[in-house]
Amino acid sequence: MTIATEQTHMATGSSAGWSARDRMGSGFLRIFLYLVITVFALILLTLVRPHTRDGFIYQLGKNCGLVAFIILALQVVLAARFKWIERPFGLDMVFRFHRVAGVMALCLILLHVALVSWGSGHWYLLTSLHVRWQVWLGRVALLALLTTVTISVLRRKWNIEFESWRTLHNVLAVVILSVGFVHSFSMGGDLRVPAMQIYWVAALIGAGTAYLLHKVARPVRLQRNPYIVTAVRQEAPRIWTIHLEPPAGQCVYPYAPGQFHYVTFRRGRGLPVEEHVWTISSTPTRPGIASTIKEVGDFTSTIGQTQVGDWADLDGPYGRCSYLFYPKEDELVFICGGIGVTPFLAMLRHMHDTGARKKVLLLWSNRTEEELVARQELDQIAASGRPQLKIVLFLTKPGPDWQGERGRISKEAIAKYLEPQARAPRGAYVCCPPPMTRVIIRALQDLGIPPHRIHDEGFSL
Repeated sequence: MTIATEQTHMATGSSAGWSARDRMGSGFLRIFLYLVITVFALILLTLVRPHTRDGFIYQLGKNCGLVAFIILALQVVLAARFKWIERPFGLDMVFRFHRVAGVMALCLILLHVALVSWGSGHWYLLTSLHVRWQVWLGRVALLALLTTVTISVLRRKWNIEFESWRTLHNVLAVVILSVGFVHSFSMGGDLRVPAMQIYWVAALIGAGTAYLLHKVARPVRLQRNPYIVTAVRQEAPRIWTIHLEPPAGQCVYPYAPGQFHYVTFRRGRGLPVEEHVWTISSTPTRPGIASTIKEVGDFTSTIGQTQVGDWADLDGPYGRCSYLFYPKEDELVFICGGIGVTPFLAMLRHMHDTGARKKVLLLWSNRTEEELVARQELDQIAASGRPQLKIVLFLTKPGPDWQGERGRISKEAIAKYLEPQARAPRGAYVCCPPPMTRVIIRALQDLGIPPHRIHDEGFSL
């Protein structure tokens, strides 16, 4: 075993060697626990109140409300970035489910309102202004939930800034849970049962604890051990690589090449302080840790003003878009657009340092030749034969002297360079803008690569 391999094993820990079977088993365990917690209120009611005088429609409406509240409480836990929850799935999958679960909770709440009104025959609960204060609290919670889901779904279409959306999302989440708790606890007849009261309070405390750990305890812990910027290098127009080192006497947290982390720069000089998520473009076989960042918004437009000696809080690693998590795949296809090359840079650097015997095809699309980040380094890796790397570059706005491929990466372009039959299990990794990702994944499937061998990661909310 080489020194680089030993360092990698120490850096990535046991997660890289976690087999697919172990990951699947752990994933099923977490899904099972989620389902049990979600419906536990109904199980508990069946045990302590097996008979009820409520009609079927009315009882069904109440049950929808009970399940919806627990789903909303669990939403806080899902969003808190707990490693135990994220590990089998990847944080992007957890966030995708979080989004779906929010819509599902809204549907259940709407059913709750409609079925309770129908089952009780009290339609004035929907229309009258002269109702009990508990009903008004329910209306407030429903309005807050409707607002949260609508803004979350349409945020990009409405061009709402991420930080503004996140602040509003957090405020509305607190309103929904607190007001929903008081509404259900004071009005729900099922919650007069002591066991249900204990469960309801436990759900609220659990959500509150997760929120405080995520929003208060974690930032405090990270600020006590900030990383320091050791180098700022411009890779291409509007693209920068920021190198960081951990506090003196400490090691970089274990990570696998291709994972991502959350970074909060604390630079002073009137520059903004915001948490952002970026791919780790460095490899654990080398000192320090780095991200390569493109100027694409208000905050990232200031990334070039970062200076050596500035501080940053790092929270990571997250994600499963690393070849180390899929060790049986010996022939790899990397497809990326623009700055999406960063996880592949990390993986190729790692393969080079460890002498990995992999066969890699890199298909990389950019607008102009100037935007090709680390092109010389990639050429050197390909020339070394460690790994066996073939690079195919695509430009949508090529210069007159460009000798490579022109246009976007298409199904036909992939088929042109993809060997019909792989001699070993083949894995495809995609890191492109969402519309391009969907097209590429569909093309890969049409070309015979099964879905479980196609890996992509969309880690933005």
